[in-house]
Amino acid sequence: MIVADKPAESWTDEDATGFEIKLSDIARRFKNLEALQKEVAAKGEGFDARRITVTRPDGEETHRMVWVERESEGKIEALVEQILQNPILRNNPQLQQAFVAKLTERVLGVTSPENITQMPPKRHNRKPESDKDWA
Repeated sequence: MIVADKPAESWTDEDATGFEIKLSDIARRFKNLEALQKEVAAKGEGFDARRITVTRPDGEETHRMVWVERESEGKIEALVEQILQNPILRNNPQLQQAFVAKLTERVLGVTSPENITQMPPKRHNRKPESDKDWA
């Protein structure tokens, strides 16, 4: 009920599909957070961690844990600011986002099997519970 915002007894087929999508998203977020927390605990102090996932148009995903040393954070922030002030990118959020996507793909482009997730095959439409549902 919390995920779908309505009791299961009143769900339509569309509600059931929406529930599956929302539940999958919530599960993915928990999985990513769990992986992040596990890695942070193993790495120790002095670092901030980010888990980056890139999803390609074919559904293939690449996951990477990225560590930022707290000592280097100021230098990285200055570099980010310098790049974003480039006349091509400045004041253009769409180009900034496209730049981030391309840079992420390039930097994380070297893939290994443990960092790649394939999309599951599409499910076929559910069978109706009775013949009256076909009408």
